[in-house]
Amino acid sequence: MKKYILLTLIVFTVFQLTAKTQSWTQRVEPTFWWTDMHQSEFQLMLYGVDLKSAEITINYPGVTIARKSETDNSNYVFLYLNVAKGTQPGKFNIELKKGNKKQVIAYELKKRRDGSALRKSFTEADAIYLLMPDRFANGNTQNDSVTGYHQGVHREISGARHGGDIDGIISKIPYLADLGITTLWTTPLFDNNDTNYSYHHYGCSDYYKIDPRFGKNDDYLRLSNVCHSNGLKLIIDVVPNHCGSSHWWAKDLPSKNWFNTWPTYTSSNYRMTAWTDPHAAESDKYRLTHGWFAPNMPDLNLQNQLLFDYLRQVYVFWIESANIDGMRVDTYPYNDIKTAARFIKSIRDEYPNMNVVGECWIKTPAEIAYYQSGNNNKDGFDSQLTSVMDFCLKDVFSATFNETESWDGGLARFYSLFAQDFVYANPNMIMNFLDNHDIDRYSTAVKRDVNKYKMGLAMLITARGYPQIYYGTEIMIDGKPGDYQGHRFDFPGGWAADSRNAFTSYGRTTAENEVFNYLKTLLNYRKNNTVLQSGAMKQFIPENGLYVYFRYNNEKTIMVIANNNTDAKELNINRFGEMLSGKSIGTEITTGKNFDLQAPVSITGKTVLVLDVH
Repeated sequence: MKKYILLTLIVFTVFQLTAKTQSWTQRVEPTFWWTDMHQSEFQLMLYGVDLKSAEITINYPGVTIARKSETDNSNYVFLYLNVAKGTQPGKFNIELKKGNKKQVIAYELKKRRDGSALRKSFTEADAIYLLMPDRFANGNTQNDSVTGYHQGVHREISGARHGGDIDGIISKIPYLADLGITTLWTTPLFDNNDTNYSYHHYGCSDYYKIDPRFGKNDDYLRLSNVCHSNGLKLIIDVVPNHCGSSHWWAKDLPSKNWFNTWPTYTSSNYRMTAWTDPHAAESDKYRLTHGWFAPNMPDLNLQNQLLFDYLRQVYVFWIESANIDGMRVDTYPYNDIKTAARFIKSIRDEYPNMNVVGECWIKTPAEIAYYQSGNNNKDGFDSQLTSVMDFCLKDVFSATFNETESWDGGLARFYSLFAQDFVYANPNMIMNFLDNHDIDRYSTAVKRDVNKYKMGLAMLITARGYPQIYYGTEIMIDGKPGDYQGHRFDFPGGWAADSRNAFTSYGRTTAENEVFNYLKTLLNYRKNNTVLQSGAMKQFIPENGLYVYFRYNNEKTIMVIANNNTDAKELNINRFGEMLSGKSIGTEITTGKNFDLQAPVSITGKTVLVLDVH
């Protein structure tokens, strides 16, 4: 009888405890955090059922709730937790109570990686390789299609997913290191469950989740580790302007002003010049910053401080957890730029050595220079972007080698552009590129002419600034002009079923190997010679279709000679005495051929010579 009574009491007690224990909270973000961060306070977002009415307590030495912020949506609570210096890593409970009912949520503070805050970032010494994970290499066919995700793999459709993933990227890191690449930039890896065109991942649907069709969260760190063990750094693509319409927020917005909304769909006017236009209408700026980038990309309102803090922490979380080395910022001027600057600074405050390159797709050097940190802007604006992308130089590359020489055409385009470098705070920290994921392939610009293509590569690698190579550029991969999907073709050999493997010399055509070996030689020379990383640049006015510039420092002098004529020309060396005094030989770094600098130099048509002069 006593045993029966005891058993009844135990069952009753368990029933009572179960009845009082609830599961109101569905999400807690960030999923974990660290001790000893520069900013001791961090935001913890809780989402569930009527959390606004819950009493929330934490009992852990060194951790206190600084404040509790709420919105017009009672399902969200934003806790600001203060983690005192010296707080020990460990697990603790967050307890929510409503009357006599409660929920207990386990949370963890991890130990921060030693030296994390002062990690080295990419610099002008680096050569960056940009790839779209879905189009590069498929290392795990088991994640091609995932239950609950709208899109699986259909390689026959240009705008569908093709199956590239993190395992595929990892398998090719030694290939990139051998090519001479020192930094990897991937387009975003976050979850993107759009019904169409999800492969590009610029429409995030969950910031704390690597898309399972790419891999798992831990795979991002694994990619970083493999990069580092092969001498590469890793850049994260930061997208502060928009998320995806498939984001879980869209079903229950944290607040009415979380997104910038309009009575009917309104796109941005995309006119970034409005920021530097002294005569700009405020309505144009408003449309630029509040209009949506695309119908499936809700415009984020970073002037909402809760969202600002949330998104800041997203990127701090991934930089810390995946040991990231640098940032690229997407569509920077589509945001309110003062807010964007504050946003980037808030991340760089945590990582003071972190370099950031911004996408500011504008067509004049003065406008681009406005966005490089340290520029002496009349309005005092500082973007916090240590680097910018040179879209003007990209246009010069696309046009020059197809043109007949003239006063302002052909090689004069390079001369005129570089002559405007005075507008930049730091010309060496400018990202140069021939193409990327948003523009036509350089191969189509020069109509697959190998000589013109190599001219572009030579000047890309030897000009001031640092080069960005888009995946496939090393093999002159084909494209389809005017079509987004046309410059996002799969890398041949990235899939087991491919008919050839262009990651290997025997899988490349004769022309592809010529281009690959040429670029590899240039990149590895640059990697091992500071003169092409941070050396000064001196240029001479083009004459007779010949353009000459030098890169030089205390150790070396490099002479670059471009002949844009179709026939061979002789270059009179006497004109360059100020740079060649005491030097008599120029060794072409891609061929090893020596040129006598005491006599005129003959240069084949549509050729660039890169001479190590001594």
